[in-house]
Amino acid sequence: MLRRLIVVATIIGVIMLPGMGIAADATLVWAAGSAGGGWYQMAGGIAAIISAADPGLTIKVVPGGGVQNTSAVDGKNVEMAWGLPFMNAAAVKGIQPFDKKHENLRLIAAGMSLSHLHFYVDAGSPYKTMDEIFGEKKKLRLAITQPGSSDVWLFEKILEAYNTSLDDLQKAGFVFARGNYAFQANQFKDKNVDGVFTFLAAPGAAVIEASVGRSMKFIPFSEKASNYLAQFGIVPCEIPANVYPKAANNDKPVKTCCSGSVIMVHKDMSNDVAYRMTKAFNDNVDKVRKVHASLEDYAPESGPTDKTIPLHPGAEKYYKEKGLLK
Repeated sequence: MLRRLIVVATIIGVIMLPGMGIAADATLVWAAGSAGGGWYQMAGGIAAIISAADPGLTIKVVPGGGVQNTSAVDGKNVEMAWGLPFMNAAAVKGIQPFDKKHENLRLIAAGMSLSHLHFYVDAGSPYKTMDEIFGEKKKLRLAITQPGSSDVWLFEKILEAYNTSLDDLQKAGFVFARGNYAFQANQFKDKNVDGVFTFLAAPGAAVIEASVGRSMKFIPFSEKASNYLAQFGIVPCEIPANVYPKAANNDKPVKTCCSGSVIMVHKDMSNDVAYRMTKAFNDNVDKVRKVHASLEDYAPESGPTDKTIPLHPGAEKYYKEKGLLK
């Protein structure tokens, strides 16, 4: 009997080693993006790669968004999530759109999927520039995401560049239809809106869907908007040519702005699980790159590069083993 108790105690001790915190097998919830968005698709693909490489890790993907994901991880409502560096920077400081400092965020990987701001209207629209639409307050019916999303936060920053706001535009005759990416696509296809402002990794499935049955064109970003967004770490970039075959101006790159994505976890995630997750997808980077076109350039050396939130010790261990960190 004594020998049996010693064996049981030893097994329990191994399962609950200091720094591990939970059993070797773990089921995790990953907050991604809205249905129809690249984040949701990519989270599902990467989760499958992780589970195939490490069957002890089961990951359930749920809808989320750039703002709510940050608070969901910080509040321990989910174990992991996609995040945006500019949102995380605001969260750590506890500034708008957050009402308190988020101190529980930890990094697993950075330099991942590049998300593009998309602003498109009907191909037959007489409007061609942001300056005339927002500067001159041309009346439009626009589909945008729900209040509190990173998409809307970015849209509001662009409006600040034009010394206006959502309320100002509504008073001027703008109409806003709010919903997730699938909703936006359907509103455009059904001609219930004149255009869509959205934030997705190109090619965005919802944007492709919106172009089915209705011709669209992209409104290029103005220097005024791009320069204003730069202060938040959102950089000028382009939607490459030929990404959206049914767009009227698909033959040339379209000026826009972008932000990279990160995978973040709660600081209390066990070192063991964080290490195994980081290892599982980085050791299978060739498979990760095939999940979505926006992941084609991801490299493990980019993983520890974001400085807005601390690196999780488990992830740090992996990157040091690979010689990517000193």
